[in-house]
Amino acid sequence: MPIANLITKEKIASEKKEILKKELADVMYEVAGKSENWLMVRFTEEEDIFFQGQPLEEGGIVEIKLVGKLQRGQKEEISKRICDVLNKVLGYGKDSIYIVIQEIEGQNWGYNGSTF
Repeated sequence: MPIANLITKEKIASEKKEILKKELADVMYEVAGKSENWLMVRFTEEEDIFFQGQPLEEGGIVEIKLVGKLQRGQKEEISKRICDVLNKVLGYGKDSIYIVIQEIEGQNWGYNGSTF
């Protein structure tokens, strides 16, 4: 059950959210084998984001949390493809996109009254 949280400075139009949701689902399935049936996507918009002490002019943060382990190559491919998606859909420069991938043991992830 992966969660993708996209944190941005601006509000994202509904049609762009639909595209982003689909593209993120494709990345997680094609690279990590995680089905869209279990994917949660969250948009955290209109946030103040600072880098090197200065407000970030454009860009965002993508937090990926998932049960299980990925290989380094999978993480690199996820990072590359998410940068490509945000560049294409939102016009962000790839040097203004920050991605955090957090792997969580199933026993630490609750759902439906139990854990994985």
